Amino acid sequence: MKDPFVLGTILAHPDDETFGVGGTLIKYADEGVRVHSLCLTQGDQGWMGDPERPIVTRERLGAMRAAELAESGHRMGLASTTCLTYPDGALAGVSGDEVVRDIVRWLRRVRPDVVITWGPDGGYGHPDHVAAGERALKAIELAGIQRHEPALGAHWHVRRCYRFVAAADFVDGIREINKQFADYMETLAVKPERWTRDRLGAAIDIREVVERKIDAMKAHATQEPDYREWIASREKIPWLFSEEVFIREFPDAGGPPLETDLFGALRGMSPGSLAKRA
Repeated sequence: MKDPFVLGTILAHPDDETFGVGGTLIKYADEGVRVHSLCLTQGDQGWMGDPERPIVTRERLGAMRAAELAESGHRMGLASTTCLTYPDGALAGVSGDEVVRDIVRWLRRVRPDVVITWGPDGGYGHPDHVAAGERALKAIELAGIQRHEPALGAHWHVRRCYRFVAAADFVDGIREINKQFADYMETLAVKPERWTRDRLGAAIDIREVVERKIDAMKAHATQEPDYREWIASREKIPWLFSEEVFIREFPDAGGPPLETDLFGALRGMSPGSLAKRA
């Protein structure tokens, strides 16, 4: 019996794994895939609660958000969550070599077959998301090079990489019902790309697990305003949360053919081929 597949996520903030791709992670964890999540910051510049009655101090916010990530991961069935401490809101300004090195070490430890990271526009233009995606791709390349820093662990070749994006109709729906968020997106230097259906590489149906995704979102108490907005949006436009979509970074970068299973191409491989993946 061959080992189960391994899925890894490399994201920026302690709620990205749930709000962004939580349905996908739950679906694969249910199937027996070992799912590991790497978060590059603790999100310590985020919301602390009502200014009159904050739920946590600024000094403790990062630790609280890391704990929320762990609880959210537990609810989703993840095998592990790892939260690094790079600066929230300033990830792009950190030495790329330093961040990449930490990601390489993590990749060689958890040894994922498939990796999910942020798309080139960071979902909606968030600079930390953009930086996380860029650093992840560089680390994936270096992790597979045997001579590259062997002290970081035995080299490992990721088989497939997908980048999470916000579908064009999803963004249109959010603009229609959440003007505040639409206005916020306009303040960011990077604007969301128009990820129309013909540009997508994969779409994962999450309708059967969406209630569990919402339950995992609620583990992020410091993100209560955000998850209340998401829940309200879903009540107004239910189809907004029926799937999570990706572009394919490799192999066969880009869009079509549209996949419905991130492991589909690997399931047909012989045990011998999979055994040679290191």
